[in-house]
Amino acid sequence: MSYYKNFGLVLGNPLWRVYIRWVLDKSIDDFGKLRFKPDFKKKNFTCLLCGVGNEATAEEYIKFVVKRNENPAVWIIDLGKEQIDAVKTMISRKFPKLNVKIKQTNALELDQIIKPGSIDWLETDGLFEFFDNKSLKKLLAVWKNILNKDGFITTTATSSRWKFQEYVDRFKVWTGRVWLGVTVYRHTREEMRNNIISSGFEFVEGPTFIPYFKRYSIVKT
Repeated sequence: MSYYKNFGLVLGNPLWRVYIRWVLDKSIDDFGKLRFKPDFKKKNFTCLLCGVGNEATAEEYIKFVVKRNENPAVWIIDLGKEQIDAVKTMISRKFPKLNVKIKQTNALELDQIIKPGSIDWLETDGLFEFFDNKSLKKLLAVWKNILNKDGFITTTATSSRWKFQEYVDRFKVWTGRVWLGVTVYRHTREEMRNNIISSGFEFVEGPTFIPYFKRYSIVKT
């Protein structure tokens, strides 16, 4: 079963690109609520797209970055070979001179290929779904290790809060298994918040177009 092909039916929709641009803008703006200002202009700015989904996601992310920094260093990782191959092709065609490192790897092993304190911005969309609470805490620990002291994270995640959303959770798990061929996990809103705080971060939570799907802007405490 091809996750890249099946989920590509969603990510290939032109509205997906609109969503990516919108959620990145909103997530960066939210840092003002933490009295934190991301410094995209800094020399040697290094960013990481942790879990890419497909080449459209990567392209919109890179465009967002280079609009703010003409010479960034960009890491892009994913566990899926099809996603990585598609992104490599897109990069060679559209951003041949950009400093981009693309790796097929598990996000829990990022600190084996990326130096501690070397990432300024880490972005991912919906990655938490693929981790249970124990593994999610390990992931956040890895992220904290590779972020520099002024580093920041933007991400989105589903989290249930009401009874109806618990039923949506069950459907999400079933869809992941049957349609995408992957295991996804349920998280409550309280679990999500506790995991972030207990891992040494503070955050702002914001809405997306779907109430069940929240965006998070995160910095080290």
